[in-house]
Amino acid sequence: YPVFPDLVMTGKRVRGLTASLTAGKFNVDITRGEINRRIESDTLKTFSVDSLTAEQRRDSLGAFGMYDAATNRWAKFAYGTFSRDIFIIRPSIGSREGSHFGLTYLKSKDDINSIRAGVRPKENLLLGSDLLVVFDHRNIEISGQAAVSATNQNISRGDMTDFEIDSVFYKTESQSRRDRIKQIRDILGRFITVNENLVPLNMSNLPTLAYEGGIALNYFDNSFRVNYLRRGNNFESFGQSFVRTDVRGFNLADRVRLANGQVILSGGYERLQDNTADTKPATTTFMTGNFSVGYFPHVNAPSVTIAYLLA
Repeated sequence: YPVFPDLVMTGKRVRGLTASLTAGKFNVDITRGEINRRIESDTLKTFSVDSLTAEQRRDSLGAFGMYDAATNRWAKFAYGTFSRDIFIIRPSIGSREGSHFGLTYLKSKDDINSIRAGVRPKENLLLGSDLLVVFDHRNIEISGQAAVSATNQNISRGDMTDFEIDSVFYKTESQSRRDRIKQIRDILGRFITVNENLVPLNMSNLPTLAYEGGIALNYFDNSFRVNYLRRGNNFESFGQSFVRTDVRGFNLADRVRLANGQVILSGGYERLQDNTADTKPATTTFMTGNFSVGYFPHVNAPSVTIAYLLA
């Protein structure tokens, strides 16, 4: 379970290699391996080639393929799951436990050849950065991170050809604009498959950009933190399955230790809104508040915590 900034990778098991290098103030973290195992497709039924057309008419969305070339028999399959590889590299400058600045590159792709029959193999590319600045023995912490992603929802057809670009954009774009699209395809195609399934196809409202930043203060047995975040509706990292997207807003939290740490009071408030791309007819506001009091005796006795949550 390699650890990278939250927007890049958290809680993902990687079957492969994870390595770290520290040389003075320069650090490099690398992960390469498999995050999804392949699940082979099942053979539902076999039939002669003469029945192929009839079977495809019965199930136009089914998966069909050659079962035995020697006897010219075909089969209908239940779709399997592609294996998915991932590669992450993060160089950083500074202290791993203190102030530092890092850059992250993530590339993840389904292996089309890993199973016999699958649907919509995907590919993901992410570029990110993170910053942590600490002062006064970590009593003041300023942190932030940002990432932009690109995801292709179906790479089975490969990159768009020149003919396909001319056909798709013939009525909406000029010849010079179509030539520019071809140049962009050639550049981006070195990193990710470029076709009509690539997200984003346009950069209006930055749908695949995510960022957050905050400050934490730790003084007088009191810990206070405030954080602002914005995550686009199409932001996606194959290394992070749990991040909440299409939200923007802030959250704050405070914790006070009393009676030599035996009593802890804590509270927090969060206000988030969706519709980051301004494509929904209405915007929803989510407000959550919480308060708790805990008693942790220094003697061998049970601890007690009472909490209240309002959402």
